[in-house]
Amino acid sequence: MNWTEITGFLESNRQLLWQRTGEHLELMFVAVLAATLVGLPAGVVAARIRRLATPLITLANIVQTIPSVALLGFLLPICGIGRGTAIIALFLYALLPIVRNTIAGLQGVAPSVVDAARGMGMSERQVLLKVELPLALPVIFAGIRTAAVINVGVTTLSALIGAGGLGTFIFRGLATNNMAVILLGAVPAAVLALLADGLLALGERGLRRRAGWIVAAALLAVMVGGLTFRALDARRPVSELRFGFTAEFMERPDGYAAWRMHYGLPPLSCRELDPGLLYDALKLGEVDVACGFSTDGRIEDYGLRRLDDDRHFFPAYEAAILARQPVLDRHPEIAALIAQLGGSIDETAMRRMNLRVDRDKLTPRQVAAEFLAAWAPTAGVAWDAGRAGRPDEPSPDLRIGTKNFTEQYVLGQILCQLINGASSLRATLQAGLGGTSICFEALVRGDIDLYPEYSGTLLSAVLRLSAAELDRLMHDRVAADLRLKEELAGRHGITWFVPLGFNNTYAMLVRGDDPQFRSGGKISDLRTLLPAAPVSPES
Repeated sequence: MNWTEITGFLESNRQLLWQRTGEHLELMFVAVLAATLVGLPAGVVAARIRRLATPLITLANIVQTIPSVALLGFLLPICGIGRGTAIIALFLYALLPIVRNTIAGLQGVAPSVVDAARGMGMSERQVLLKVELPLALPVIFAGIRTAAVINVGVTTLSALIGAGGLGTFIFRGLATNNMAVILLGAVPAAVLALLADGLLALGERGLRRRAGWIVAAALLAVMVGGLTFRALDARRPVSELRFGFTAEFMERPDGYAAWRMHYGLPPLSCRELDPGLLYDALKLGEVDVACGFSTDGRIEDYGLRRLDDDRHFFPAYEAAILARQPVLDRHPEIAALIAQLGGSIDETAMRRMNLRVDRDKLTPRQVAAEFLAAWAPTAGVAWDAGRAGRPDEPSPDLRIGTKNFTEQYVLGQILCQLINGASSLRATLQAGLGGTSICFEALVRGDIDLYPEYSGTLLSAVLRLSAAELDRLMHDRVAADLRLKEELAGRHGITWFVPLGFNNTYAMLVRGDDPQFRSGGKISDLRTLLPAAPVSPES
């Protein structure tokens, strides 16, 4: 993108940028303030009672070593999705530097100075407030500054659980491989980190000059700024319905904006979530409508219901394998194996395999092995389970990619184990690469050799056909298949194999027992439940 395109993109997203920045500030400030209010007294107590210092720091260290995403995942079943969970996680991450530096600062005060203060008749409280804390202040503030800077970065992960913030842009950009969207989140986050560090440094100097109002004013400005953004957002009429979407769906050209316009819906109250959390959020009532996938086994298991796509927005998403032609030329036996998979997995079978992973907690590797053990004899394929299950080798012949949701993991394992168990070649799996743009561009560059994809996604998000062409091909699967073969081979040297046998289209889902949807089961019915006034700058 050139500078003109970047500034134009920034201008068109200015309102949303301010909203996300306010959310980011609020999450970071509340967490650091809470960590300071807890960590400072805890550090003082530990400095006084030295036997408490080691276990306290050890406990904080343990929390700090837990990966951010893992900590969020651990808190989700307890606290649910949203801002509360994000603030708890950020609070835990901010504790260590504050507690550690408080202890170090107080223990670093010279004993002779403390003894002199006591000799002057000061009480223990006076010694702490008038001697020890002022002398330890630079070290304590260094811990608070460290906590603030760390939290600005970690707060970006809050977008994964629907808490908002600048991470929303980053994950949208990663899902669609859009550098401008990534920068829209990353650059302001970096600026916020520098500002937080600078303001706290200024506050520290102010306190040392006994001008504590400088700190109070700076912190109050941050707090009021965050709360103001929340207040402005709260003034918008709140939709009666809360929608949950993935970052990729929000950013794709055939996603949220096009879908909303196609159905004539007003701007919606949206919450962006990781694909794996959408179904749980809907089941638990955190959202009222979620965009899922029609072959996901949790639809039936959670008692969810699909709204009928009565205006036929979503095209067919026939699953098939994409492969680089040079790889097939070098290894023609691979083409024969993949071709035999065509038509072998229907929607019921795919839904059952997804459910085996999501509900029964089998690994994608185990589910793929079960499928191949049953399928190979009927297909006449000499498949060896022992060879298929061998560990990945450092120099594989083939690299198989997948996107980041259950079905893709299962299909990737089926491909990998089929090649390893039915040929002399060795394949390895690079799972969870992200959205369509990332996987497809990795295939074009040769970073991976094959991966499972969907026809509707390719037609709309990769080939970017016009609305008229999409509408025509959506009702003619044979024509769509032929168009994909021609376009992909001609433009990129990529082969589109025979579809696997199932259509995994997008599905707008609601809870089966939701009284709002007892009288209607169509997407068009959403208009009767939504206000006409704007509710979100997402539109």
